[in-house]
Amino acid sequence: MIPELAKRLGITSERAIRKAQEYERLLQLKTAASGFHIQGTTQMVVCLDLAASAENQIVDKEMSLKLTGLKNFTYRATKQTIKQVLGLNKDLTIKDVCVQLGCPEIASDAESLLEKYSQQSTTGQQENMDHPGFKAAAIMSLSKIKRMGVDKGRLYELSGLKKSVFDKLVLSMVTLSKEMQKEQVSKPKTTKRTHSFIEVVEARAAAMDEEKSLNDAEQEFPEIDFAAWKRRMLEEAKGK
Repeated sequence: MIPELAKRLGITSERAIRKAQEYERLLQLKTAASGFHIQGTTQMVVCLDLAASAENQIVDKEMSLKLTGLKNFTYRATKQTIKQVLGLNKDLTIKDVCVQLGCPEIASDAESLLEKYSQQSTTGQQENMDHPGFKAAAIMSLSKIKRMGVDKGRLYELSGLKKSVFDKLVLSMVTLSKEMQKEQVSKPKTTKRTHSFIEVVEARAAAMDEEKSLNDAEQEFPEIDFAAWKRRMLEEAKGK
């Protein structure tokens, strides 16, 4: 079945066809126990699409939609889900996505937001934090807050989630990000004051001047023998 579909999609590479067949077998093994199910034709078309991309082969996108009967957005989301199941998104990072979308300046904030979200999630959710949906939501949230124009369609596709689910996730992260900003503003600033080179030199000079003054005073008023001074005072008093 896959070779016939490959012809309709314009895929001629035997290597790509074999890879698609491997993808399909692996997908069936991974989803058999979970109950996860995608229509047979859709599954094969998406596996061919992924295999063709891996082999730098061009796929007829319009034919892909026609064969699966899916709308563009649904097709992209399904493709992303299958990529996730097959483990083809493991090396994806927030920084990589931000660079691709032309917004590398929010990568650090998005990573911090995702980390905070992970800390507040339950144990079960933390185990799935490598799902691209969380990373895509963190980037979308920061772009909304900073009012940056990013390719929303690309992020939806990357998430592999239904639009309603993705939108709720983005909303929760937007709320969390605003709370983090408030915490930063309310924290007292305890910056340690540093002294400039001039201030250090002036302080040292002042200490040296004080030390010199004390030495001069000691020379001007030599140490007094208080016993002799007391005896002289008593003799002078008797003489009066």
